[in-house]
Amino acid sequence: MTATVQPLGIPTTSDLDDLVSLIGLLGYALDADVLSRRLARLTADAGHETWVVRGDDGRITAVAGGHVVWAYNDDAPTAELLLLVVSAEARRDGVGSYLLGHFESWARGHQARVLNAVSAAATDSANRFYRKRGYHEAGVRYSKLV
Repeated sequence: MTATVQPLGIPTTSDLDDLVSLIGLLGYALDADVLSRRLARLTADAGHETWVVRGDDGRITAVAGGHVVWAYNDDAPTAELLLLVVSAEARRDGVGSYLLGHFESWARGHQARVLNAVSAAATDSANRFYRKRGYHEAGVRYSKLV
């Protein structure tokens, strides 16, 4: 695998189209304008980082995003992987593992002691992917739409 992970930076129109397609693979419907507004909030100043892997043609083939959060119960932050998706063409080539490793290195650089992977899609393949890499189910998360 020869993938290079890079920060997203300011996305181009083509980048936004690629990201909308990738996020759509997880079952989320959005358009480039909506995603652009969301990315404007998910900044390093807010504790977030978004990384991409590009194919030989420069198009985004995989994306991951995480953030660092501080809690009341620990003196070290927790890092959460909020997004990880790889295009069908780039799967089975180690790109997902590579992005996950990049997230983990980034988290350690922020002194995080706990790493969480949020997998809202929670497919069997996602569960196997994270378990194989040392993650385990931890607790229960409650949500309420308001």
